[in-house]
Order: sequence, then structure tokens, then C-alpha cells
Amino acid sequence: MAVGTRPVNEVSKAVSLTISLDTGTLDQNGNPVINRARISGIKENAAFEDLYDVAYLYASLTTKNIVDIAIGVNSGIGPID
Repeated sequence: MAVGTRPVNEVSKAVSLTISLDTGTLDQNGNPVINRARISGIKENAAFEDLYDVAYLYASLTTKNIVDIAIGVNSGIGPID
């Protein structure tokens, strides 16, 4: 495949919020079992404070404790020749 000669730009962006929850149980090696919930379709300009609030609102619907909150950004680039 040849090296492209056209400028490459970001053509799409998908943002997601991943909430990691401690189940309160351990696996056979003694490590905590973590469940993850991913919420897709997050607006690109969402404030961190709002995402934090969403994570804790989600966790309030369970008996599990939050151990991590992460924002994922996947960017598509193009053009594709």
C-alpha cells in the first residue's frame, strides 16, 4: 500500500464512559472481581464533573462500590484511499 498524499483528518469521534465496580468477591487467586459498565454515545463536550455525577448515579442503582471511572475516546481518521 502506498503512502497517502492527501491530508489526514479526524473524521469521527466516539466517546464512552466506563465505570468499574467492585463486586465484593474475590477470584481463586484472591483478586477482587470487578464488573465494568460502559455507556456509549457521550457528548464530546461533556464536562468531567457531569460524567462523574453520571457514574455515581449509576452506582447508586447497585450495591457495588466504584473503583474506577474512565473516559474512552476513539477517533476515526481519513480519507481512506
